[in-house]
Amino acid sequence: MKIKNIIIGVITSIVLINCGMSVLAKGFDINADNKVDVNDVTYLQNELSGFTDNIDYDLNNDGRIDVNDISTLQIEISNNDIKTIEANTKLSVVTNEYKKNVGDTVTISVTTNNAISDITYSSSDSTVAKIVSSDKNMVKVKVNKVGTATVTAQQCSKSVSVKFNVEKARCVDLSEWNGNVDFNKVKKSGVTCVILRAGYGKDPDQEDNKFNEYYRHAKAAGLNVGAYWYSYATTVEAAKAEVKNCMKTIGGKEFDLPVFLDVEEYRQAILPKRTLTDIIKTFCNGMRDNGFDSGLYSAKSMLVDSAYPDELASKYLIWMAAPNNSYNELPPFVDIHQYSWNGKVDGIRGERLLPRMERAVLPYGARMERVSSLLIMRKGRLKSFAWI
Repeated sequence: MKIKNIIIGVITSIVLINCGMSVLAKGFDINADNKVDVNDVTYLQNELSGFTDNIDYDLNNDGRIDVNDISTLQIEISNNDIKTIEANTKLSVVTNEYKKNVGDTVTISVTTNNAISDITYSSSDSTVAKIVSSDKNMVKVKVNKVGTATVTAQQCSKSVSVKFNVEKARCVDLSEWNGNVDFNKVKKSGVTCVILRAGYGKDPDQEDNKFNEYYRHAKAAGLNVGAYWYSYATTVEAAKAEVKNCMKTIGGKEFDLPVFLDVEEYRQAILPKRTLTDIIKTFCNGMRDNGFDSGLYSAKSMLVDSAYPDELASKYLIWMAAPNNSYNELPPFVDIHQYSWNGKVDGIRGERLLPRMERAVLPYGARMERVSSLLIMRKGRLKSFAWI
């Protein structure tokens, strides 16, 4: 015991001598086997149990040789392990390229051998391919418009990318005026998405009588679905009421395409531009506040002459009715072009419908050539036909 106390005293003396000194350890490879691992921890523990005074073991450079140096060594080993894992990270996906239509949603699973570092996701163009949710090894991407975009998964310095080529989609918009619709036939005819009238105005009981039925059947048929609300609002307060009325109908539903405000009334066209623009913004922002993408449908003359289209186009999708114009003749802010008043598609019955209910549009967000409706005719008339 006396000898042990003497040794402890010697170590204490060494500590006191080195308190004010900066003593650098030679390295963490304590057992000199050219590796820094748990064997070095064991070696250092044995050395300390023998009351070593080897200053090379002062790994934390605090002038003491004690259990804190073991902790420093363990942290270094842990950091080395992390660095090794990060340096050897490998990411992979099943598919590196997709061809999709507007409105499609894709879930991408990312495989990695690194279980400790976070994965971040980004899109080169979120207007084309928007990341709607993600977790550790999965990202959900919604296709918004025609174009190309790359979604990248990044972990440490490694990454893997998925390219999206978004093509035009055949689309129709429908209301109760279309009667009974066979959505399976619509799907088989080549149509990939539908935009359904949810209702109109601000008063109760103004839901489209076929909306819920159409929604269920369109979803069951595997079609991408959007909606529109026909507006009578002439004040911002009325637009707020229409938001509430619309939400009573569409709340709880999931859409692949935006919810559009349909602005066509003459009493809206004669409003001051600032007033109508604010009405449109109020509704569209109300949809966004409730978690829905939003857009505007209107005629070319009304949109250009009665509102501030550039201001609206910077925030919302613009769907313009201009059947007498080719796409190249439209203002540059137009995303969707209604170029014809009627068309036919299998699964939709009926004669020619109300003019304001008949729409045919070009690709959602695309700058594309006009497509003749004669090339897309099928059995049965429809309210509208769209290339999206």
